[in-house]
Amino acid sequence: MSSVRMAVLLAASLSLAPSAYAAAKTDIVELANGDRITCEIKKLERGKLTVKTDGIGTIAIEWDDIQRLTSTARFDITLTSDEHHYGTLVRADARTVDVVDGPRVVRLSLGDIVRLAPVGRTFWSRLDGSVAAGFSFTSANDQTQWSLDASVVYRSRLWVTEVTGDSLLTTSEDTDRQTRNNLALQSMRYLRPRWSALTFVQFQQNEELSLNLRSLAGGGIVRFLAQSNKSTAFLSSGVAYTNEKYVGEPDQNIAELVVGGAYAWFTFDGRSTNLTTSVYSFYALNGSSRFRLELNTSFKSDIVGDLYWSVNGFESFNSQPPPGEKESDFGISATLGWSF
Repeated sequence: MSSVRMAVLLAASLSLAPSAYAAAKTDIVELANGDRITCEIKKLERGKLTVKTDGIGTIAIEWDDIQRLTSTARFDITLTSDEHHYGTLVRADARTVDVVDGPRVVRLSLGDIVRLAPVGRTFWSRLDGSVAAGFSFTSANDQTQWSLDASVVYRSRLWVTEVTGDSLLTTSEDTDRQTRNNLALQSMRYLRPRWSALTFVQFQQNEELSLNLRSLAGGGIVRFLAQSNKSTAFLSSGVAYTNEKYVGEPDQNIAELVVGGAYAWFTFDGRSTNLTTSVYSFYALNGSSRFRLELNTSFKSDIVGDLYWSVNGFESFNSQPPPGEKESDFGISATLGWSF
């Protein structure tokens, strides 16, 4: 076979490859207004179902607008009770779906389902995350502030692992540059409905508080109080081992009791809006009366597509800082971000 002919055949095969290997869109979503969408169901989370279509790309649909679902793919399905079901989706009565797992068939109300995630996806397709950056300038004191926030979440059948990070840089003509950085990893393992085990690692740095580095690692238990397509709430408790390095002070190692929780409210009507607040308290177990508090809150709203804006606030408090140092640090930032 001539080299020219081989080149022609290779080019033809490459041009046909996308259509030959493209994922088939065979799932069916039926809406309350009678529309019927042939698609690939990607996920349900926070009140919106994300699907991928051939004609109009990836779209999000309000969960309350959906009447029926059909899919031959297997899904991990989470209910408001935190029960999990696994199986394919078979068309049933309005606002219900039959979940088929071998010979077992369970009929579920769509109103009770808070999360859908396809089983057997690749590692990368199980990732969700966001990254946002902000900038502000004040001419009166020539002050600039840069902020960066990022998070990545990985979900599997029994585990939810999240990595979060944020950074704040402030410069001014009257003071030295100040930085604040946080990096945290936490992983929850599903035990039974409403209960999960928790492990976490965190690193903090804050020049405003003369904190060079705070490292902590620990574990505990999580109790989900409520979860729906409008909100989630949970409490957690555990213990942590903490190492602190302040400027000019010897290293300090402390065992701490950790108690806290988080609440998230969200809505979707063509545009996502999210309000999330978490607060954690740390009580020293070395006989002292030291108490720490970490509070974070964020309000986020879509602009268009995966682009969003957010306002973020934080408060860090230590009842017994080194002599001459501040007890607390507080800040607010506005950012522009992208979710994936």
